Amino acid sequence: MSSSQYDVIVIGGGVTGAGVARDCAMRGLRTLLLERRKPAMGTTITSTHLIHGGLRYLLYDRLTTHTTCWDSGHIVRIARPLLQRLPIIWPVYKGHAHGIETVETLLESYDRFQQMKLGLPHLRLSAKETLGLVPGLKSEGLLGAVSFDEWWVDPEALVNANLDSARRHGAEVRIDEPVTGLSRTLDRVHGVEAGGQMIRASVVINAAGPWVDKVAGLADKHIPLRLQKGTHLVYKEKLTPFGLLLEAADRERYVFVVPSPQGTLLGPTDLPFPGDPDSVVTAPEEVSYLLSSVKRYLPQFPKRYDSTVVGARPILGQAGNEKLLSREYEVFDHESRDNLAGLLTIGGGKMSDFRVMAQAVSDLACLKLKHPVVCRTQHETLSGEPIATFPEFPRPWRPLKKFLRKHPRLRELHAMTYLAGAFGRHVTRRPFDGAGPIDAEAFRKYYSA
Repeated sequence: MSSSQYDVIVIGGGVTGAGVARDCAMRGLRTLLLERRKPAMGTTITSTHLIHGGLRYLLYDRLTTHTTCWDSGHIVRIARPLLQRLPIIWPVYKGHAHGIETVETLLESYDRFQQMKLGLPHLRLSAKETLGLVPGLKSEGLLGAVSFDEWWVDPEALVNANLDSARRHGAEVRIDEPVTGLSRTLDRVHGVEAGGQMIRASVVINAAGPWVDKVAGLADKHIPLRLQKGTHLVYKEKLTPFGLLLEAADRERYVFVVPSPQGTLLGPTDLPFPGDPDSVVTAPEEVSYLLSSVKRYLPQFPKRYDSTVVGARPILGQAGNEKLLSREYEVFDHESRDNLAGLLTIGGGKMSDFRVMAQAVSDLACLKLKHPVVCRTQHETLSGEPIATFPEFPRPWRPLKKFLRKHPRLRELHAMTYLAGAFGRHVTRRPFDGAGPIDAEAFRKYYSA
């Protein structure tokens, strides 16, 4: 077998791995990325196609919303040509779990983080204006709506743009080349086995998404994951003029309707999936759940869809109800954790904070390599133009985030304490602020500016 030498080998060509390869290459490290099939075709392509802050996490994981909005702002700046602002309308009906004042309180709290990612403050809509903006929406029981905006992105284009940037900075990218083993001695990983070669590297970074435990298993190590299956229905046509956030049929979750240049996505589901991420498939019950959820509000929404996409989300192992699972990420240093040098794993997280995930694991790789070069990925667009200045926003205190991830009830209490205070301020101020619902024409101008 022949051998090669790199500073870093990155395993996984999803958005996290692509971000890691770009970061390492921009720091001057000799970098190789290995992807067993086509880039982005795992969990990345099965996402809701949004760079978003995680509005719902404000109910139980406020610090993740903070971090994600913080990094989403960097992603928007480096990938702006790939993104489109998507206004999302949240209609509120009689009998919903959250009334319109509660929903608006949540959006007021989200406004504090929206500025981090170049988002706009929310708007409030009357029932009449909501029906004018969303033809076919059920009118019975409609109290009104609130709106917010997120950034739509083609995930495959985002991954490929990161890989192109990594290549320009000297990285090598090999696709259709699965890693079949790790080259190791008792206390160190020396590289990987792939394509009939033993490829040597000083550091191997496991960025394989829901497969990180499988990759770690090649070194007889374990990464605790709690996989969640998510299915979307795919329609080739653009079925709504704006995005929608709808209380689902079980009244416990919400589903998105996401229109885009590629058509419409409806979803996701969110179900425990203890199996092999290679075997994840859409169940008929998921299709029924999504269709029954959307038809509660859009009776004419078509039952016939063109396809489904399904993936396993790599959520870090943790206790608690599925609704309270943190989307936090973590860097696993196998040297300090398992007495195995030369191997790092980045696990958890989501597409909307892939850049800071890459920064975290690349920082540690540089420390191991005694290569004191700081991250520059936020200072250059994916196409290579410099970003001279950008506003500085504080990040949450990471030790508190780590502590709260291990204590889901305390994490929920922390979030709800903030929201309780915000609700008190909202209901006290609401009768006197003089701000009424916006009309449909002003709504369109607001989001098109």
